[in-house]
Amino acid sequence: MSARLKLSLIVATYERPAALDVVLRALFEQRGEPFEVVVADDGSGEETAEVVDRWVSRLELSHVWLPNDGFRKARLLNRATLATHGNYLVFLDGDCVPRRGFADAVRRAALPGWFVASKRLHLSPRFSERVLSGPLPVWRWSSLRWIVSAPRELFTSHHRQANRPGVLFPLRDRGRPWKPREPEFRPPYNGYGYALGVFREDFERVNGFDMRFRGWDGEDVDIADRLRRAGLRCGWPGPDASVVHLWHTPGKQPASPPPRDAGATEAQVGLRELTQELTRIR
Repeated sequence: MSARLKLSLIVATYERPAALDVVLRALFEQRGEPFEVVVADDGSGEETAEVVDRWVSRLELSHVWLPNDGFRKARLLNRATLATHGNYLVFLDGDCVPRRGFADAVRRAALPGWFVASKRLHLSPRFSERVLSGPLPVWRWSSLRWIVSAPRELFTSHHRQANRPGVLFPLRDRGRPWKPREPEFRPPYNGYGYALGVFREDFERVNGFDMRFRGWDGEDVDIADRLRRAGLRCGWPGPDASVVHLWHTPGKQPASPPPRDAGATEAQVGLRELTQELTRIR
């Protein structure tokens, strides 16, 4: 399956150029086959554009920018998808640093009838600043280094039980959730948005993200629910796909979720509607 895959990694960002630079550096050092990267930018200024410009000659990279009109992540991700060419989409938050084996782990997990989600390790404000100012190449760290060498103060108390390095980066990857007898994976605290992988045809089948979501949070759980209702199961690609989350202050614009469409598999206002809108504009 992996030989036929073309990965498109969509990195969502807003006014965190230093974090984006670290994420792009980690993507540049990924193992395995090449992939394309689309920076999905929700209205950032010139500093973010300068970061993209620095990496465009080293990555297969493009920049999709929306005018700043509030938190419009669902619309942004749909718009960025239209700029991709791969048959497998990976949505990655711009403050989540992928380990060097991230892309290969996703390739191995890309199986028909499945989508994938991941786990994340929450870094403390102080250690996040070290990563950003160094940069400290945490994407190269082995599981053993995370488990044994990293002191506890590196990590936030946020979601303490889900934030143990041994859970996110086990030394032995004993079981994969997509194996026949394994349970379906559900990421800690229903966090799908920071690393989500899905075949393009499945993404299009559920009409992408529901653009009625505005504000922080909710659009990721909604699409995961609709993918499941469409018959897909969720798997974890393993510890190499776990990401390192750089600390930030909590979101200031809480979501105003639209009414949930019980039993619906397609977004009411999603990828198809955006395509039609853009066609009219042209």
